[in-house]
Amino acid sequence: MKKFTIALILILALAVGILAACGDTQADPSGKYVLKSMDGQPVEEYFKSMLGEDVDLALQMFGISSFEELMTVELKADGSAAVAMAGQGSYSGAWEQDGEKITVTVDGEPATFILQGNELSFEESGESMVFVKK
Repeated sequence: MKKFTIALILILALAVGILAACGDTQADPSGKYVLKSMDGQPVEEYFKSMLGEDVDLALQMFGISSFEELMTVELKADGSAAVAMAGQGSYSGAWEQDGEKITVTVDGEPATFILQGNELSFEESGESMVFVKK
């Protein structure tokens, strides 16, 4: 009976530990995110509204082969970050998470993104961008 009681206590302690860990889990935001939309429009549609039907001109202007290359944000597991913008190069920095807020700091300038599922959203000066995880 004593062995049974000890085994039961150990099982209950393990179960409590597992449940406590489950309640505090947070999805790992690490990964590469590509620009999905600007001001509520898919990126291609956004440029189509500015340039008419010749969206290939936008790709040529930026020297890219697809709109997925227009802008990327990469959050690395070690806390470093890389932001790449077509025609402007790539910038290194760091990121940190506070709940749903992801702050990416590049050259001392912080930018706060909101993480929702596999998307990062950013808004500044009335303009918005949404990035989706690849």
